Amino acid sequence: MRAAVGQLCSTDNVKRNAEMCASIIRRAAAADCQLVLLPEAADFIADASKVKELSQPIDSSDFVKRVREQAKESKIWVGVCVHEATDSEKSYNSSLLITPEGEIVQNYHKLHLLDVNYGNDGPIRESKTTLKGEKLLEPYQTPVGKLGMLTCYDLRFPEGALSLRRKGAEIIAYPSAFTMQTGPPHWEVLLRARAIETQSYVLAAAQIGKHSPERETYGHAMIVDPWGSVIAQASTRPPDYPPNEEDIDAGTFVSAELDLDWLHQLRKEMPLWEQRRTDVYPEV
Repeated sequence: MRAAVGQLCSTDNVKRNAEMCASIIRRAAAADCQLVLLPEAADFIADASKVKELSQPIDSSDFVKRVREQAKESKIWVGVCVHEATDSEKSYNSSLLITPEGEIVQNYHKLHLLDVNYGNDGPIRESKTTLKGEKLLEPYQTPVGKLGMLTCYDLRFPEGALSLRRKGAEIIAYPSAFTMQTGPPHWEVLLRARAIETQSYVLAAAQIGKHSPERETYGHAMIVDPWGSVIAQASTRPPDYPPNEEDIDAGTFVSAELDLDWLHQLRKEMPLWEQRRTDVYPEV
């Protein structure tokens, strides 16, 4: 079975972002993929002052409606990450899993928010506009395997991935929007580490390029196998800025075959779960 990860440069033009995502979904389905994952904040990337205005409830979101329609039309599973409006001033960073019938079967709220103090432009505070999630979801059975959902900054906390593996995950998703400062030293290293320690496939869709004069992301969307090898990686060349608003095919994707028989053979040959010393340290 084949899975894909998308890469695009979302802006504050939600309608164009939706059409770029629809284009990736169509092309991934045409490439015989059964599942395609889209990046974090696929609906928009905008100044913090616009987040409340642009966020919508899942049930009435025009962006989500368009993605669901395309999933149904293309008969493919889709993972997409959006800003979910709430009754408060803040939104959830929500990762949705959508069936080929266009139904939303999971909605994961990002647990770890990007509140950091590095950078030349001062501290980053995702928590100013975003609510923390409260729970991990059970891995969901898809045609390519049992999928566990996490998001971007969650990648830095191995407990989430280890917990999903304990719950039966064979694939872990990390839709992301890594910064230009952390991307080069950390992105691939962390993805490969999570794949190795959980003996799972890791699917990492990514934002890339300049979203505004002030905001740029690293890209390098990739798929990592349970041995820790990068088996697919998107182009590292960012799109032009400012973007061509008419170009809805500006996003890209890469795909790979996921071999679950090999995954389970690897887990038997190196039985990490049976060897864990939970008599010495807590079970995760």
